[in-house]
Amino acid sequence: MAYAEKKFHSEETKIKEYIQKLYQHAPVLDTGATGATITFVRRHIGDVYLAWENEALLIQQEFPGETEIVVPSFSILAEPSVAVVTRNAIKHGTEELANEYLRYLYSPEAQDLIGKNFYRPRDEKALAKYANQFPKLELVDIKHFGGWPAAQRKHFDDGAIFDEITKR
Repeated sequence: MAYAEKKFHSEETKIKEYIQKLYQHAPVLDTGATGATITFVRRHIGDVYLAWENEALLIQQEFPGETEIVVPSFSILAEPSVAVVTRNAIKHGTEELANEYLRYLYSPEAQDLIGKNFYRPRDEKALAKYANQFPKLELVDIKHFGGWPAAQRKHFDDGAIFDEITKR
């Protein structure tokens, strides 16, 4: 969506038409990344697979020479939120461990493991180490869409843009 916004200078009608045409070329619209991966590489349905970076890299590792990764110049930075739910952690006696795990995620060691497992590290040193698998590209984050609640309402609530553009 962000790419289409840039391409069509935020003209809503052209953006929706572009995204709708993209979805019309999808023979299968799986509910998640793993299902889409199976559909593409195991069932051989589709000519192009739009995937998360880590999924594309895993496919190349598992099926060497069978796919080519085309990196866009512009994409979305998708970072799942991480947090300690203090009430639950206290209840289960894991508050200290949970907080330590959260701190560890951003340590150089953990960032290296993240890169090694095909996820884009946040740490510049780890990112540089894995630069061959994570080329530079322009990334927008959820703030570009007004934050999670606004993005949910506009794009994914019942009757929102996703429902509009995926009607067959």
